[in-house]
Amino acid sequence: MIREILEFIVIFAAAFLFYQAIGFALQTPTPMVSVVSESMLPTLHVGDLVIVAKGDYKVGDIVVYMRGNMPIIHRIIEIKNGEYVIKGDNNAVADPGNVKQIQILGKAIGAAPLLGYPRLVLYWFGI
Repeated sequence: MIREILEFIVIFAAAFLFYQAIGFALQTPTPMVSVVSESMLPTLHVGDLVIVAKGDYKVGDIVVYMRGNMPIIHRIIEIKNGEYVIKGDNNAVADPGNVKQIQILGKAIGAAPLLGYPRLVLYWFGI
């Protein structure tokens, strides 16, 4: 029983260190984000795992930004006065208010279908 507990702790610690290393390499505190809604259909689907990296942002980029304490994955559709107008591909209108660069965690550099479901389950439970 103690061995199983220790193995679990080692696996959890290794996963945590791996996540931190990816964040450091991609220069973002949130290197992986799960898609939680259909707002980015048909580009991204619920349960996709999106890989995020800091970078220069331009019109057309899919970015992850913070609205309150919630990360949002949407596309930059316009840049106005140094701020970003952002909208989900499947949404009729842009997100309310412009987004400042400091709110952006990074842009999507890749996505893996279905791999975001474990994180999504934790999100559904408020973890």
